[in-house]
Amino acid sequence: MRGATSLKESNDAPLLETQAAASASAAIPLRTLLRSQTFKALHYRSFALLWIGMILSNVGTWVQVIAQSLLVLHLTHNSGLALGLVSFAQAAPFLVFSLVGGSTADRVDKRRLLLVTQSLQIVYAFMLGALTITGLVQFWQIAALAVLAGVTLSFDQPTRFALIPRLVPQEDLPNAIALNAIVFNGAAIVGPALGGALVVVIGYAGDFFLNGLSYVAVLIAILLMSFPKVSGTSTSSLLRDIRKGLGYVLHEPLLAQLLANYGSLMFFAAVYTVLLALVGVAVLGTTPGQLGVLYTAIGIGTVAGSLGVASLGDFARKGQLLMVSSLLMSFSVVIFSVLHLYWVSFTLLVVIGASQTVSSALSITLLQLNAPRNMIGFVMSINTLIVMGIRPLGAFPFGALADVIGTSEALAAGALTAAAISIYLFASNSKLRSA
Repeated sequence: MRGATSLKESNDAPLLETQAAASASAAIPLRTLLRSQTFKALHYRSFALLWIGMILSNVGTWVQVIAQSLLVLHLTHNSGLALGLVSFAQAAPFLVFSLVGGSTADRVDKRRLLLVTQSLQIVYAFMLGALTITGLVQFWQIAALAVLAGVTLSFDQPTRFALIPRLVPQEDLPNAIALNAIVFNGAAIVGPALGGALVVVIGYAGDFFLNGLSYVAVLIAILLMSFPKVSGTSTSSLLRDIRKGLGYVLHEPLLAQLLANYGSLMFFAAVYTVLLALVGVAVLGTTPGQLGVLYTAIGIGTVAGSLGVASLGDFARKGQLLMVSSLLMSFSVVIFSVLHLYWVSFTLLVVIGASQTVSSALSITLLQLNAPRNMIGFVMSINTLIVMGIRPLGAFPFGALADVIGTSEALAAGALTAAAISIYLFASNSKLRSA
């Protein structure tokens, strides 16, 4: 263990100096709005380019999500099971490939890998658009493309997270990760409504082609970015690197407990996102429009939470805020499951979305600050596995539990379980509380 710590320190020092120097030289003047502490990481040209490109791309992703869901319902005569199968088809590859993707990100040039993964996403979107516009599209083709997208994202997401420490100096890493959390959640406020409106104007295929074009923004950003080329130097086999990475994480208490806390939140408490439609229709009696407003509340909360963490900068005692946000998320879900008033539910969903985003941003920040620089891609692949693989799995047992004991009771049971796990982890590890 002592040797592993020394190895970490020796790997970190020169690379961090290189990153900081590169980031400082890449700083660019931005408008007054972006000069505040909240948007500090956007002062660095390469990070700003990637951030803007990803926002445009994720708006396109949400446009396709809405159009694809409507197309699936059209092809299957409104089958909810079919929607679930497509979601599972994209999530399943993360269970198999996310660790491979993270280990690969540590071994190769990250910028080149991102060029490949983003280009493949263009191909998938255009294939679906072509099948749709020619009238040849079938449900199995949508599911197959979802599997391919899941495999590609298993490599793409850990690589993007591992790239961030190369774009900003260490003291601005928390700010950059918080701003990065806005990328997908912020796009969720605009993308779904835009996608639904555009289906009427340009059709399903038009939405798919538009999503394909949105990835071009990321490709341009990657090509314009400048930072020291630091590729992986491992000469061992991929499987050996995965075993080595798992061994390191499992024997490093802080990393293991950070992942355990975040994993429990995603599996037990975040099931509210899956059961929200059922709560809205069966418990609150919402109209489709009112249900959409509830989903928007989550998006508002996530953006607010991201901006809040970004405004704090590189503050001390991140572990304490992580503890507060984790428990706030779990107990807010419990209250949401008990109080069945529409605007109270809206307010609680804003709080839940904000606290979940704060927990996510702080978990990722602490993971990146405490993992060896040459293993960040692998550690981030475990984070990707939790978000994209383990979280959807929680929908199965708690969806079944909802049929047996009721939706509200199932939500409360999951959230209380997550709260109990968080309390145990923070109470048993002073290092986690003081991180």
